[in-house]
Amino acid sequence: MSSHPRLLIIGLDGATFDLIRPWAAAGKLPNIARLMETGVSAPLRSVPNQNSAPAWSSFATGKNPGKHGIFYFDERIEGTYNKRYLNGGFRQGESWWMIASGYGKVVGVINVPMSFPAEPVKGVMLAGLDAPSVDSPGFGYPPDLMRELQTNVGEYTIEPGLPSYMKMGRKDQAEKALFDTANRRAAYARYLMASRAWDVFHITFTAPDNSHHFFWKDMDPAHPEHDPVDAVRYGDTIERVYRRMDEIIGELTALAPDAAVMLMSDHGGGFNQRGAEYLNDWLASIGLLHYLDEQGPEKGAIKERIKQTALAPAKWGYNLVDRTMPRETKLKLVKLLPGVRERMEMALTFGNIDWSRTKAYAYGARDDLWINLQGREPGGIVSPSEYEALRDEIIAKLHASRDVLDHQPVLEEAIKREQVYHGPNAHKSPDILIRWKTTRVIRGIYLPQPGQQPPAVPPLSPNLNNGGHRLHGIFVMAGPGVRQGSAFDEGVLWDLAPTILHYLALPVPDDMDGRVLAESFDPTWLDEHPISFSEGAGESGQGADYDLDDQALIDERLRGLGYVQ
Repeated sequence: MSSHPRLLIIGLDGATFDLIRPWAAAGKLPNIARLMETGVSAPLRSVPNQNSAPAWSSFATGKNPGKHGIFYFDERIEGTYNKRYLNGGFRQGESWWMIASGYGKVVGVINVPMSFPAEPVKGVMLAGLDAPSVDSPGFGYPPDLMRELQTNVGEYTIEPGLPSYMKMGRKDQAEKALFDTANRRAAYARYLMASRAWDVFHITFTAPDNSHHFFWKDMDPAHPEHDPVDAVRYGDTIERVYRRMDEIIGELTALAPDAAVMLMSDHGGGFNQRGAEYLNDWLASIGLLHYLDEQGPEKGAIKERIKQTALAPAKWGYNLVDRTMPRETKLKLVKLLPGVRERMEMALTFGNIDWSRTKAYAYGARDDLWINLQGREPGGIVSPSEYEALRDEIIAKLHASRDVLDHQPVLEEAIKREQVYHGPNAHKSPDILIRWKTTRVIRGIYLPQPGQQPPAVPPLSPNLNNGGHRLHGIFVMAGPGVRQGSAFDEGVLWDLAPTILHYLALPVPDDMDGRVLAESFDPTWLDEHPISFSEGAGESGQGADYDLDDQALIDERLRGLGYVQ
């Protein structure tokens, strides 16, 4: 083996062995099957909340979110219930590509989410989903890279805009955009791999995750929103996406036959369990959250109810615009009326909550809960001395709660944040993280009470994002020095950064949470290449808020993909 091995890393956002293994066994994914047969594979455990923003940040840094500080694509503004959008500049902790560049390795990095602005690597870099546009300063490095690529390869798409097509009923256009974007990204990778020298090259394809979010119900006859008519046309969309990914893997590996290959995903995929949609109503049903339109003499409630009534036509109009207008038109409206969308979203999410009587709440459709804590939330009523007992109470009641449809348990696990996060930014996490059972789409949540009948099953409201995330993604590696035809029980997402650095013959910073996945390598090779360590650089981040135009772009993109509510 060369003393300077090359490594090609292909990220398949959301890819899952639940789909890959049967399709590979059936001969539908020959390139992935070949890599698995000649290399090593394992399920790859994602970050605790299974969200892409912290997941890719942990991939980049080898650190848990409590250190790198990214828990979602946005974060709460301290002392308020409002939020701001984040980008890669807010990430704390050095990326493996910058560490490799510092040791003289030539790198290529394309489309890692939470990587804007592009960093000054030794090599080339194009930012990911958090970049407002390809014309944004800092989208590519070197600064003139995009001009060369657009001249020689053509236009590039950061995100294909599937939500807007789906809302307008243009599912055919959404599917076409999914494949077009993947093909353009592959063309950029082929050009850069062929025209540049490199030691390590990474590209992320988001097509698997996008296909899950919008086409899962078409593939899954057991899904409650499954439409047999749509299934005739779109039932194989996800499979065709995976088959196209397999073809691209073959194209890229053929360009670097001497390189080792790593396939990975930031989390897995499945149907959207939808439990988070019911959290605030569930909290209300057990007396921990109160709405302003409840009966009672609460102070200020009458005034607030008048305000909510006045807002109703605006909310209706807002939802109509969101469903019917193309993305470009909505972006123009947001720019003309700065702040209107944010205020309307806050009204839709929190406008009817009586904070003076609310002890816990959910933030949009996210699988976690916040305690309305004194001194942290502006309307906090829970004293620090009550905090721990309240969390224990909520967790116990979640375990005891049932689905209104089949009366079976809904909860897989409820976790206190300090059980899974550590570091200087762990306080940014929600207080309780929730994992739902993966056996069905949840139709409502209730806590059984003696002498009370379960509530009626509500009608199933349509959800644009019918697919969701799962805890385990994929890890596959093949090439010089790698075990052949082997599998092991589990890796963790933040193990990849140290594994990449070690394969490049570089020391691993001692402040990374991950470990080198030694079981991936041939014992003889590992003996000849002992793991070494260096002093870590710690955490630092200098992110800058988006301006109004950029915030509008990011908001529209992430909201449609279901990453913000």
